[in-house]
Amino acid sequence: MSYTADQEKVVLKILSYKAHEYYEILSVERTASEPEIKKSYRKLAIKLHPDKNQHPRSAEAFKYLNKAWEVLGDSSKRRIYDQTGSDPDARFNPSAGGSGGGFSGGGRSAFNAEDLFGSHFRGGRGGGGGAFGDDDIFNFFFGGNQGQTFTFGNNGFTFQSFGGGGPRGFGGQQARQRAHQQQQRNQQQQAETPMLQFLQQVLPVLLVLVVPMILQFFSGKQVPEFSHVPTTQHTVTRTTPNYNIPFFVTEGFNKDKKLSRRQMQAFDTNAEHSILKEKRARCNEEMVLKNELIEQAHGWFSVDQEKLAHARSMAMPNCEFLRDLNLI
Repeated sequence: MSYTADQEKVVLKILSYKAHEYYEILSVERTASEPEIKKSYRKLAIKLHPDKNQHPRSAEAFKYLNKAWEVLGDSSKRRIYDQTGSDPDARFNPSAGGSGGGFSGGGRSAFNAEDLFGSHFRGGRGGGGGAFGDDDIFNFFFGGNQGQTFTFGNNGFTFQSFGGGGPRGFGGQQARQRAHQQQQRNQQQQAETPMLQFLQQVLPVLLVLVVPMILQFFSGKQVPEFSHVPTTQHTVTRTTPNYNIPFFVTEGFNKDKKLSRRQMQAFDTNAEHSILKEKRARCNEEMVLKNELIEQAHGWFSVDQEKLAHARSMAMPNCEFLRDLNLI
């Protein structure tokens, strides 16, 4: 394993920062624009990627860099981070590190009375119009004419209002009825969720399969079929117009479809786009798998050289296909 002094320097520099010091990790100012952040990330990613940098801790530093980009590259997450100084994805995680993260004791707590009740909780009755005073707090917990309560539902806090003729504990019979109704609604939502998820997964597939069939039925035309690889039906070889990529069609398909020369050119171009799209998707999967294997080879205190060598020698046929065409 060999690496340069500069490669080691950039790895150790990234790891010298705390995991949530995203601006420092990306070497940008807090006032940096989105293009500046993106430019710095790409520059560092090239230097830190385990394929380029063979330092034993390059994969660990690369993780730091990707996390920083994940937060600062997202405007909403960056805004939360600027306000709290902690990982936006771990604000309610008790084990989250950094100042202000989760329910930790350091810094600003991510969950407090003001977050729950808003500005009305501040200052008592003398702290401004519509403040949340002592009587309101008493009514909130012990009934009154317009008491409130809250429960934990599937999507966080569920607030309920209930009334009655004076204090009756937490709202008496009416509150219990409403709580029971809310529980029934929650159970109904839980029962409906798997079906909704199933429909969300199946509907795009149905649209892809059914819509072309409907269009073909009403138009009276059928889109010529082709295959990226030879099959028992697709035995005739054709090549794409720009990169000379071979693909396969059915025997006599042009005779059956009676395509014009322009339609045939459009057909070949469409086949090329389809093949390259699939190759890019497969290449991306290969790169993700390779990076995962490289990260798995790097332990906390040592590197499994056998696993690392296996990961780096992993076959990536789709990426090689695109590389041969100078597309990556």
